[in-house]
Amino acid sequence: MSDQTAEGDAFAAAIRAQADAANPDVSAYATANAGSGKTKVLIDRVARLLLRREDGRPGADPDSILCITYTRAAANEMLTRLFRTLGDWAVKEDDKLREALSKLEGRAPEKYSREDLRDARRLFARALETPGGLRIETIHAFCARILRRFPLEAGVVPGFAEMEDRDAKALWQAAKDRAILEAAQSAPDELALIAREAMNEGAASALDALKGSGAAVLRFAERHDFVFERMMEALRADLGAPVESPAEILAAAMGDRLPRDVIREAMLALLKGTATDQGRAEVLEKVLNAETPEAIWAAYAPFFLTDKGEFRKQNPYTKTPGQLCPLLPEYFQIKDGEGRETARVRELVEVLQRAKAFARTAALIRIGLPALEAYRDEKARRGALDFDDLIQKTRALLEADGMASWVLYKLDGSISHVLLDEAQDTSPDQWDLIRALTHEFGSGEGRDYSQDPRTMFIVGDEKQSIYSFQGAEPERLLTETRRLEERMAGAAGVEMLMSFRSVPEVLTYVDTVWNNSPPIDVGIGGMPPRTADNTLHTARRWNEHGAVEIWPIDPKIADDETDAWARPVDVVRATSPKAKLATSVARAVRRMIDRGETVWDGKAQRATRPEDVLILVSKRQGGLFDSLINALKAEGLPVAGADRLILTDFIGVQDCLNLMRFATLDLRDLTLAEILRGPFCGLVDDDQYLFSLASRRAKGETLWSRVKASDDPDVQQAARFLQGLFDRAHLPPYEFLSHVLDRVGEGGQTGWEQLNARLGMPARDPIEALLSRALSHDSAGPSSLQSFVASMEAENVEIKRDLAEAGREVRVMTVHGAKGLQAPIVILPDTTFKPKASAPSVLESANAVVWSPRKDTDAEASKRARAIAEAKAREEHRRLLYVALTRAQDRLIIAGHWQGQAGEDKTGYEKDSWYALCDAAMDLLPFEETDQGRRYGKVTTVAEADTDSSLGVGGLPEWALRPAPIDPVARKLSAPTSLLGPKTRIVAPFDAAREERLKRGRAIHALLQYLPELPEDGREAAADAYLSRDADLTDGQRAEMKAAALGVMRDPALGAIFQPGGRAEAAIIGKSKDLPEGTVINGRVDRLVVTPERVWVIDFKTDQPAPDRPEDVADTYVAQMAAYWAVLKTAFPEREVVAALCWTDGPRLMRLPEAQLLAVLTSARGMV
Repeated sequence: MSDQTAEGDAFAAAIRAQADAANPDVSAYATANAGSGKTKVLIDRVARLLLRREDGRPGADPDSILCITYTRAAANEMLTRLFRTLGDWAVKEDDKLREALSKLEGRAPEKYSREDLRDARRLFARALETPGGLRIETIHAFCARILRRFPLEAGVVPGFAEMEDRDAKALWQAAKDRAILEAAQSAPDELALIAREAMNEGAASALDALKGSGAAVLRFAERHDFVFERMMEALRADLGAPVESPAEILAAAMGDRLPRDVIREAMLALLKGTATDQGRAEVLEKVLNAETPEAIWAAYAPFFLTDKGEFRKQNPYTKTPGQLCPLLPEYFQIKDGEGRETARVRELVEVLQRAKAFARTAALIRIGLPALEAYRDEKARRGALDFDDLIQKTRALLEADGMASWVLYKLDGSISHVLLDEAQDTSPDQWDLIRALTHEFGSGEGRDYSQDPRTMFIVGDEKQSIYSFQGAEPERLLTETRRLEERMAGAAGVEMLMSFRSVPEVLTYVDTVWNNSPPIDVGIGGMPPRTADNTLHTARRWNEHGAVEIWPIDPKIADDETDAWARPVDVVRATSPKAKLATSVARAVRRMIDRGETVWDGKAQRATRPEDVLILVSKRQGGLFDSLINALKAEGLPVAGADRLILTDFIGVQDCLNLMRFATLDLRDLTLAEILRGPFCGLVDDDQYLFSLASRRAKGETLWSRVKASDDPDVQQAARFLQGLFDRAHLPPYEFLSHVLDRVGEGGQTGWEQLNARLGMPARDPIEALLSRALSHDSAGPSSLQSFVASMEAENVEIKRDLAEAGREVRVMTVHGAKGLQAPIVILPDTTFKPKASAPSVLESANAVVWSPRKDTDAEASKRARAIAEAKAREEHRRLLYVALTRAQDRLIIAGHWQGQAGEDKTGYEKDSWYALCDAAMDLLPFEETDQGRRYGKVTTVAEADTDSSLGVGGLPEWALRPAPIDPVARKLSAPTSLLGPKTRIVAPFDAAREERLKRGRAIHALLQYLPELPEDGREAAADAYLSRDADLTDGQRAEMKAAALGVMRDPALGAIFQPGGRAEAAIIGKSKDLPEGTVINGRVDRLVVTPERVWVIDFKTDQPAPDRPEDVADTYVAQMAAYWAVLKTAFPEREVVAALCWTDGPRLMRLPEAQLLAVLTSARGMV
């Protein structure tokens, strides 16, 4: 639209469309573009159904309304917004309430009487008091409610359980295993055929494919009363398969009908031709020498067919042999007319394909159908239903003669109004259920039920149907809307074209991409290409502007693969196209924020913040997803992380499972080491704890025995905790975990607090998910720690995180996961791939099902079904692009990484890819060239950029991904404190004063590690917060520790310690000629400062009183610093290395003389 009047007209039309869709007196269906306000329309319609009508009729009862949503999140959002509206009405003054109702219904405010206002105010209470609440729920929740109310009528067990996915998988695995074992005895030939046809996947995968198409298989079986013979008759007729088996067909075709004399003449003629002709002569020679029909055909087929099983395009001979031997073209010609034998072989191939398709499908059904029936029967025996059962049982209940009326009558209030959200993602079975539910709405008494016409409302958008893997068929939406018009008087369609979300540039680009996408060729003769209707979006934000950008694809650089064998298989190299693109995307986001590029916040333009950015990929696997998250972190940007994660990938969950593993077997040294360093024990200083515990153990001596024998108070505390695990190893998993998490340890913290202190609040969700899994495991039957850990290790338990409200973080997620979300800036970096036009291996044909595991096994019936399925998959690929593009409010960026081989004649993207469609659309718009690519629209900036958007963390450098060099066997790994040999420590077992000193030292060390990284004005508060976590400290102790740490940082004489280039808790690993031969130092120093002139290595010491001279320092301290000094001298030969101790008692910095350090090193070498 080009002028304000036109835009006003479009807005008025959009408001009328919303009002028509929300009209409670008529049935309707709405086609709603992305961002057009369909959720608002649904809420408005429910609210208007509840209100008193203009002619005085009472509003609908709350329990007579059923609103079906696609997800629980959508149902919760609708309920929240509806109750917010009703709650506002309950407290509004009369005039304001009249205005609100007038705006909703389009009536004049003065038309509302006091009685109308009173009824409107009471709706909130009526909705709350409705038994079971307002019925805004998913279709599965509705079905479960119906079946629980009418179990006997539905033929289900009263009090049935809804199966979890993991239980369903276990049940199917058992049924499948049993079917295979029985088939090995009763039908070994059929089982061998299935295994052979499934190739590397095996017979079990074929049964999985059958279950994947279980609904179609069961429909096929039900049509023939599960009688195998009748099913086979229908299958044979559908395929046009002969009665003979493939072996019998080959025996006839490769027997007397094989023209051996002609083949011999052809072979002799080909031997006189080119090298290619001679190769074909060898093929014919193998045919003549083969003995069995199968061997003959295996040798003969390549003469006519390619490796893909397709007929060759050229004749199997050159010009000269064809002229010398007229039999060659007479029998074997392929191009420009078929020879006699070519025609016979073509017919043979088609007959064989049909016969083989029949044989393998019959074998799979013979073995797999009992498995499906056993799976169904076992669910019934257990009184369990899965999601598909909920739909099918409810549908059967409502479709039974007279049952729907009875069910509706017996409900709390008969359902009079049905609203269906996201109708494009409704499966055929769900549509059938809804039709049965609303069957009487348009005829007889149902039409004028309670003097209030029953209504049906459908809202959806075919362009946004992206869940075919859950059974969605967008074509069904068109069918059902036509039926609605036929069944319901006055029903009409409403087009909701106006987007209240996106700027005009984004919407124009979306229309251009969609309307100029080429038709999809089905590839079946007589079937026209599949095309989508053109779309048009109008913009509510007509006077605001944004931009669409498309970046060029960086050429692929040849990668040095010399070290590929040594790299992890899933690593993404920094030079790979995916890693380079991820870096470009992260830097672009950083620039947007730093430059103050703007987005619209609903009131004004403001600077971009991290939470404004949504990055969408097609899948989480493949490396790009992780590369994006790492690159964003490397740029210092906060990232929300993955929207779906494997539960056992969480460190906190691994810590909890380790406790269970160790409680059942104390010989697990690695598990114990992880526990000791973990949040529950907290022995994170390897030098002080783990190294001394693990090193120099006798053969067979366990780490646990060393822990129990240790005299260190911290280790003893850990040992008492671990002994408590053994004492409770008999408990069920849930009780065991609850004790670990809820107990108050010796340090005064619960397990929850220990996890939170180490891993932060994000650890709580996965731990709660682990507890839920443990409770479910306990409820399922006999339970133990071992069985629970085994089940967690066997399954990739996935947890979903809701990123709709991710806080101030960049979101990276899949397009499917982003359905229903929006963001000011959307980036699509994963656009160059070829659409995955796949089809299930068990295909539903016209009147049967056909198992065809690969294209080269297709018969005509399965070939047609596969072609249609693949065309539908390509259509969904485009619809997924529409969903991705329409998430953007202000700005849309399309990018991609190089796909395929490098080369000047290559584009870097597939011809059917999203990038190809987006690139072609940009050509049709008035774009401008920018530094990053082509841009349609404009980007604005503000004076002040967002300055609070850094995370302050970096990603892994390239060297961190390289394998570490292999050390010689003789090399010794030593802690710096052990340089002068082991020291026997004589410590009183209950030395409370020593324990206090150790606690003081650890606290001050921690403060000196973390506080320097904070702004100076925030250090004191942070110190107070840290020290307050230890409930055993007195106020005086906290004050003294804080003063000691802050005194060190504030002392001007100690400025060298905290200058730029410094690192806290720096690891030092290396060797030196000054160390004993073969020794490698592995330690961690409190502070390391590297400057162009010198290197400072500093250790903080909290001894009281501190020594006055270097020669009074304890030998172990000097040896420790000497070891660090020697390693750093080797690493930095051109710089001065200074070893110093910083005594917090003072504070005072003590440089250790080089002579003293060399003397200690000399002594150490002499001890070897």
